[in-house]
Amino acid sequence: MKNKKGIYLFLLILLPALIFLFLKGFGENKFQIPIYYSNGIGDTLRQVTCLERNTDQYIVKSPELEMGITKVVHFERMDGPVLKTRLEELEKVQDVFYNNPDIQMMSYLNQASIQTDAITGYNQRVTFMDQFWHFKELDSTSWSNLKYCGMVMSDLDNRVVLVDAKNRIRGYYNIMEREETDRLILELRILQTIDLENE
Repeated sequence: MKNKKGIYLFLLILLPALIFLFLKGFGENKFQIPIYYSNGIGDTLRQVTCLERNTDQYIVKSPELEMGITKVVHFERMDGPVLKTRLEELEKVQDVFYNNPDIQMMSYLNQASIQTDAITGYNQRVTFMDQFWHFKELDSTSWSNLKYCGMVMSDLDNRVVLVDAKNRIRGYYNIMEREETDRLILELRILQTIDLENE
């Protein structure tokens, strides 16, 4: 009877250890994040006529967005409680990645309706680290071109866009929701891991 208990106990300890070793040796823990528009823009946002509609991988072409660096891009056109919430959520992203030279966060302001002074007025509640988080005012035409023609966004769209070092769009995030901020942070980490593996 004691021998049977000993065998059962041994198997009970050995089985999880064998499963762990098997998964460690043969399992792969890989996460993928999408690459948007790998076959071109197609029928996306038909009403936006300035989009390049070919069948190649879509690349954001803009002098505003330099190649070789991962970018979190945010568009803003008005002040108020929604802006305050967005800035607080973006600050969480900054808190995680501010010392990473391969990532930058950019907020583009439509200067017809909001200026940098209005944004920096929030510095009592939000800390802006200039080396990481850049604010730029654009005239309405340049702002619209970058948002709609560059980032493939709609008129109703107020999301944040993740652009990788090759200027491919990797994600859209409704930064008003904490879960979306968490998803952005996670996907930035995954993107950084992928970039390190490809070096």
